[in-house]
Amino acid sequence: MPFYDPKKMKRALAGATYSTSEGVWATGERMLFGIIDKPAGTGSRPHRHANEQFILVHKGTLKAMIEGKRKTVKTGGIIHIPANALHSMVATDDEDVIFIVAKDTAWGIEGDAVDTSKVGAFIGKGAKKKVAAKYEKIADDLKSSGKSLKSKPLPGRKKKTVRKSAKKKAAPKKK
Repeated sequence: MPFYDPKKMKRALAGATYSTSEGVWATGERMLFGIIDKPAGTGSRPHRHANEQFILVHKGTLKAMIEGKRKTVKTGGIIHIPANALHSMVATDDEDVIFIVAKDTAWGIEGDAVDTSKVGAFIGKGAKKKVAAKYEKIADDLKSSGKSLKSKPLPGRKKKTVRKSAKKKAAPKKK
């Protein structure tokens, strides 16, 4: 389908095992594009995924960490996350964040948390109690579900293989 109405699309969690990201997205043949939000004072624990990602902060401010580098990114800022880069995004305490996301379809919308001993999103001191309770319940439900908490590639996607380089012809011997 070439046209989407985000208001009519079903909202879903994007990284329930490590993040409060929630929104809608459309998945094409080679790209995934969505509108995601994070409540104030919440966000993702450090994670990584096999796909490259761009984020455009549409509203609010994100505290971003990519491979140990930290930056506060305000409305209008763009964040680039290379494939497999360790990263986290946290909404500042003062307001909710809405961002636009674009990813290649080498993987799905979710990644894998680095610290697998924990389940659940980052909930900061500035998060509203009702919001914190919602995401704590999601984490508890995930823990008790018995389901695998590992992310998966998109359906029908094959693992990318590394192309072997062609053998180089030996230089002719000098006489």
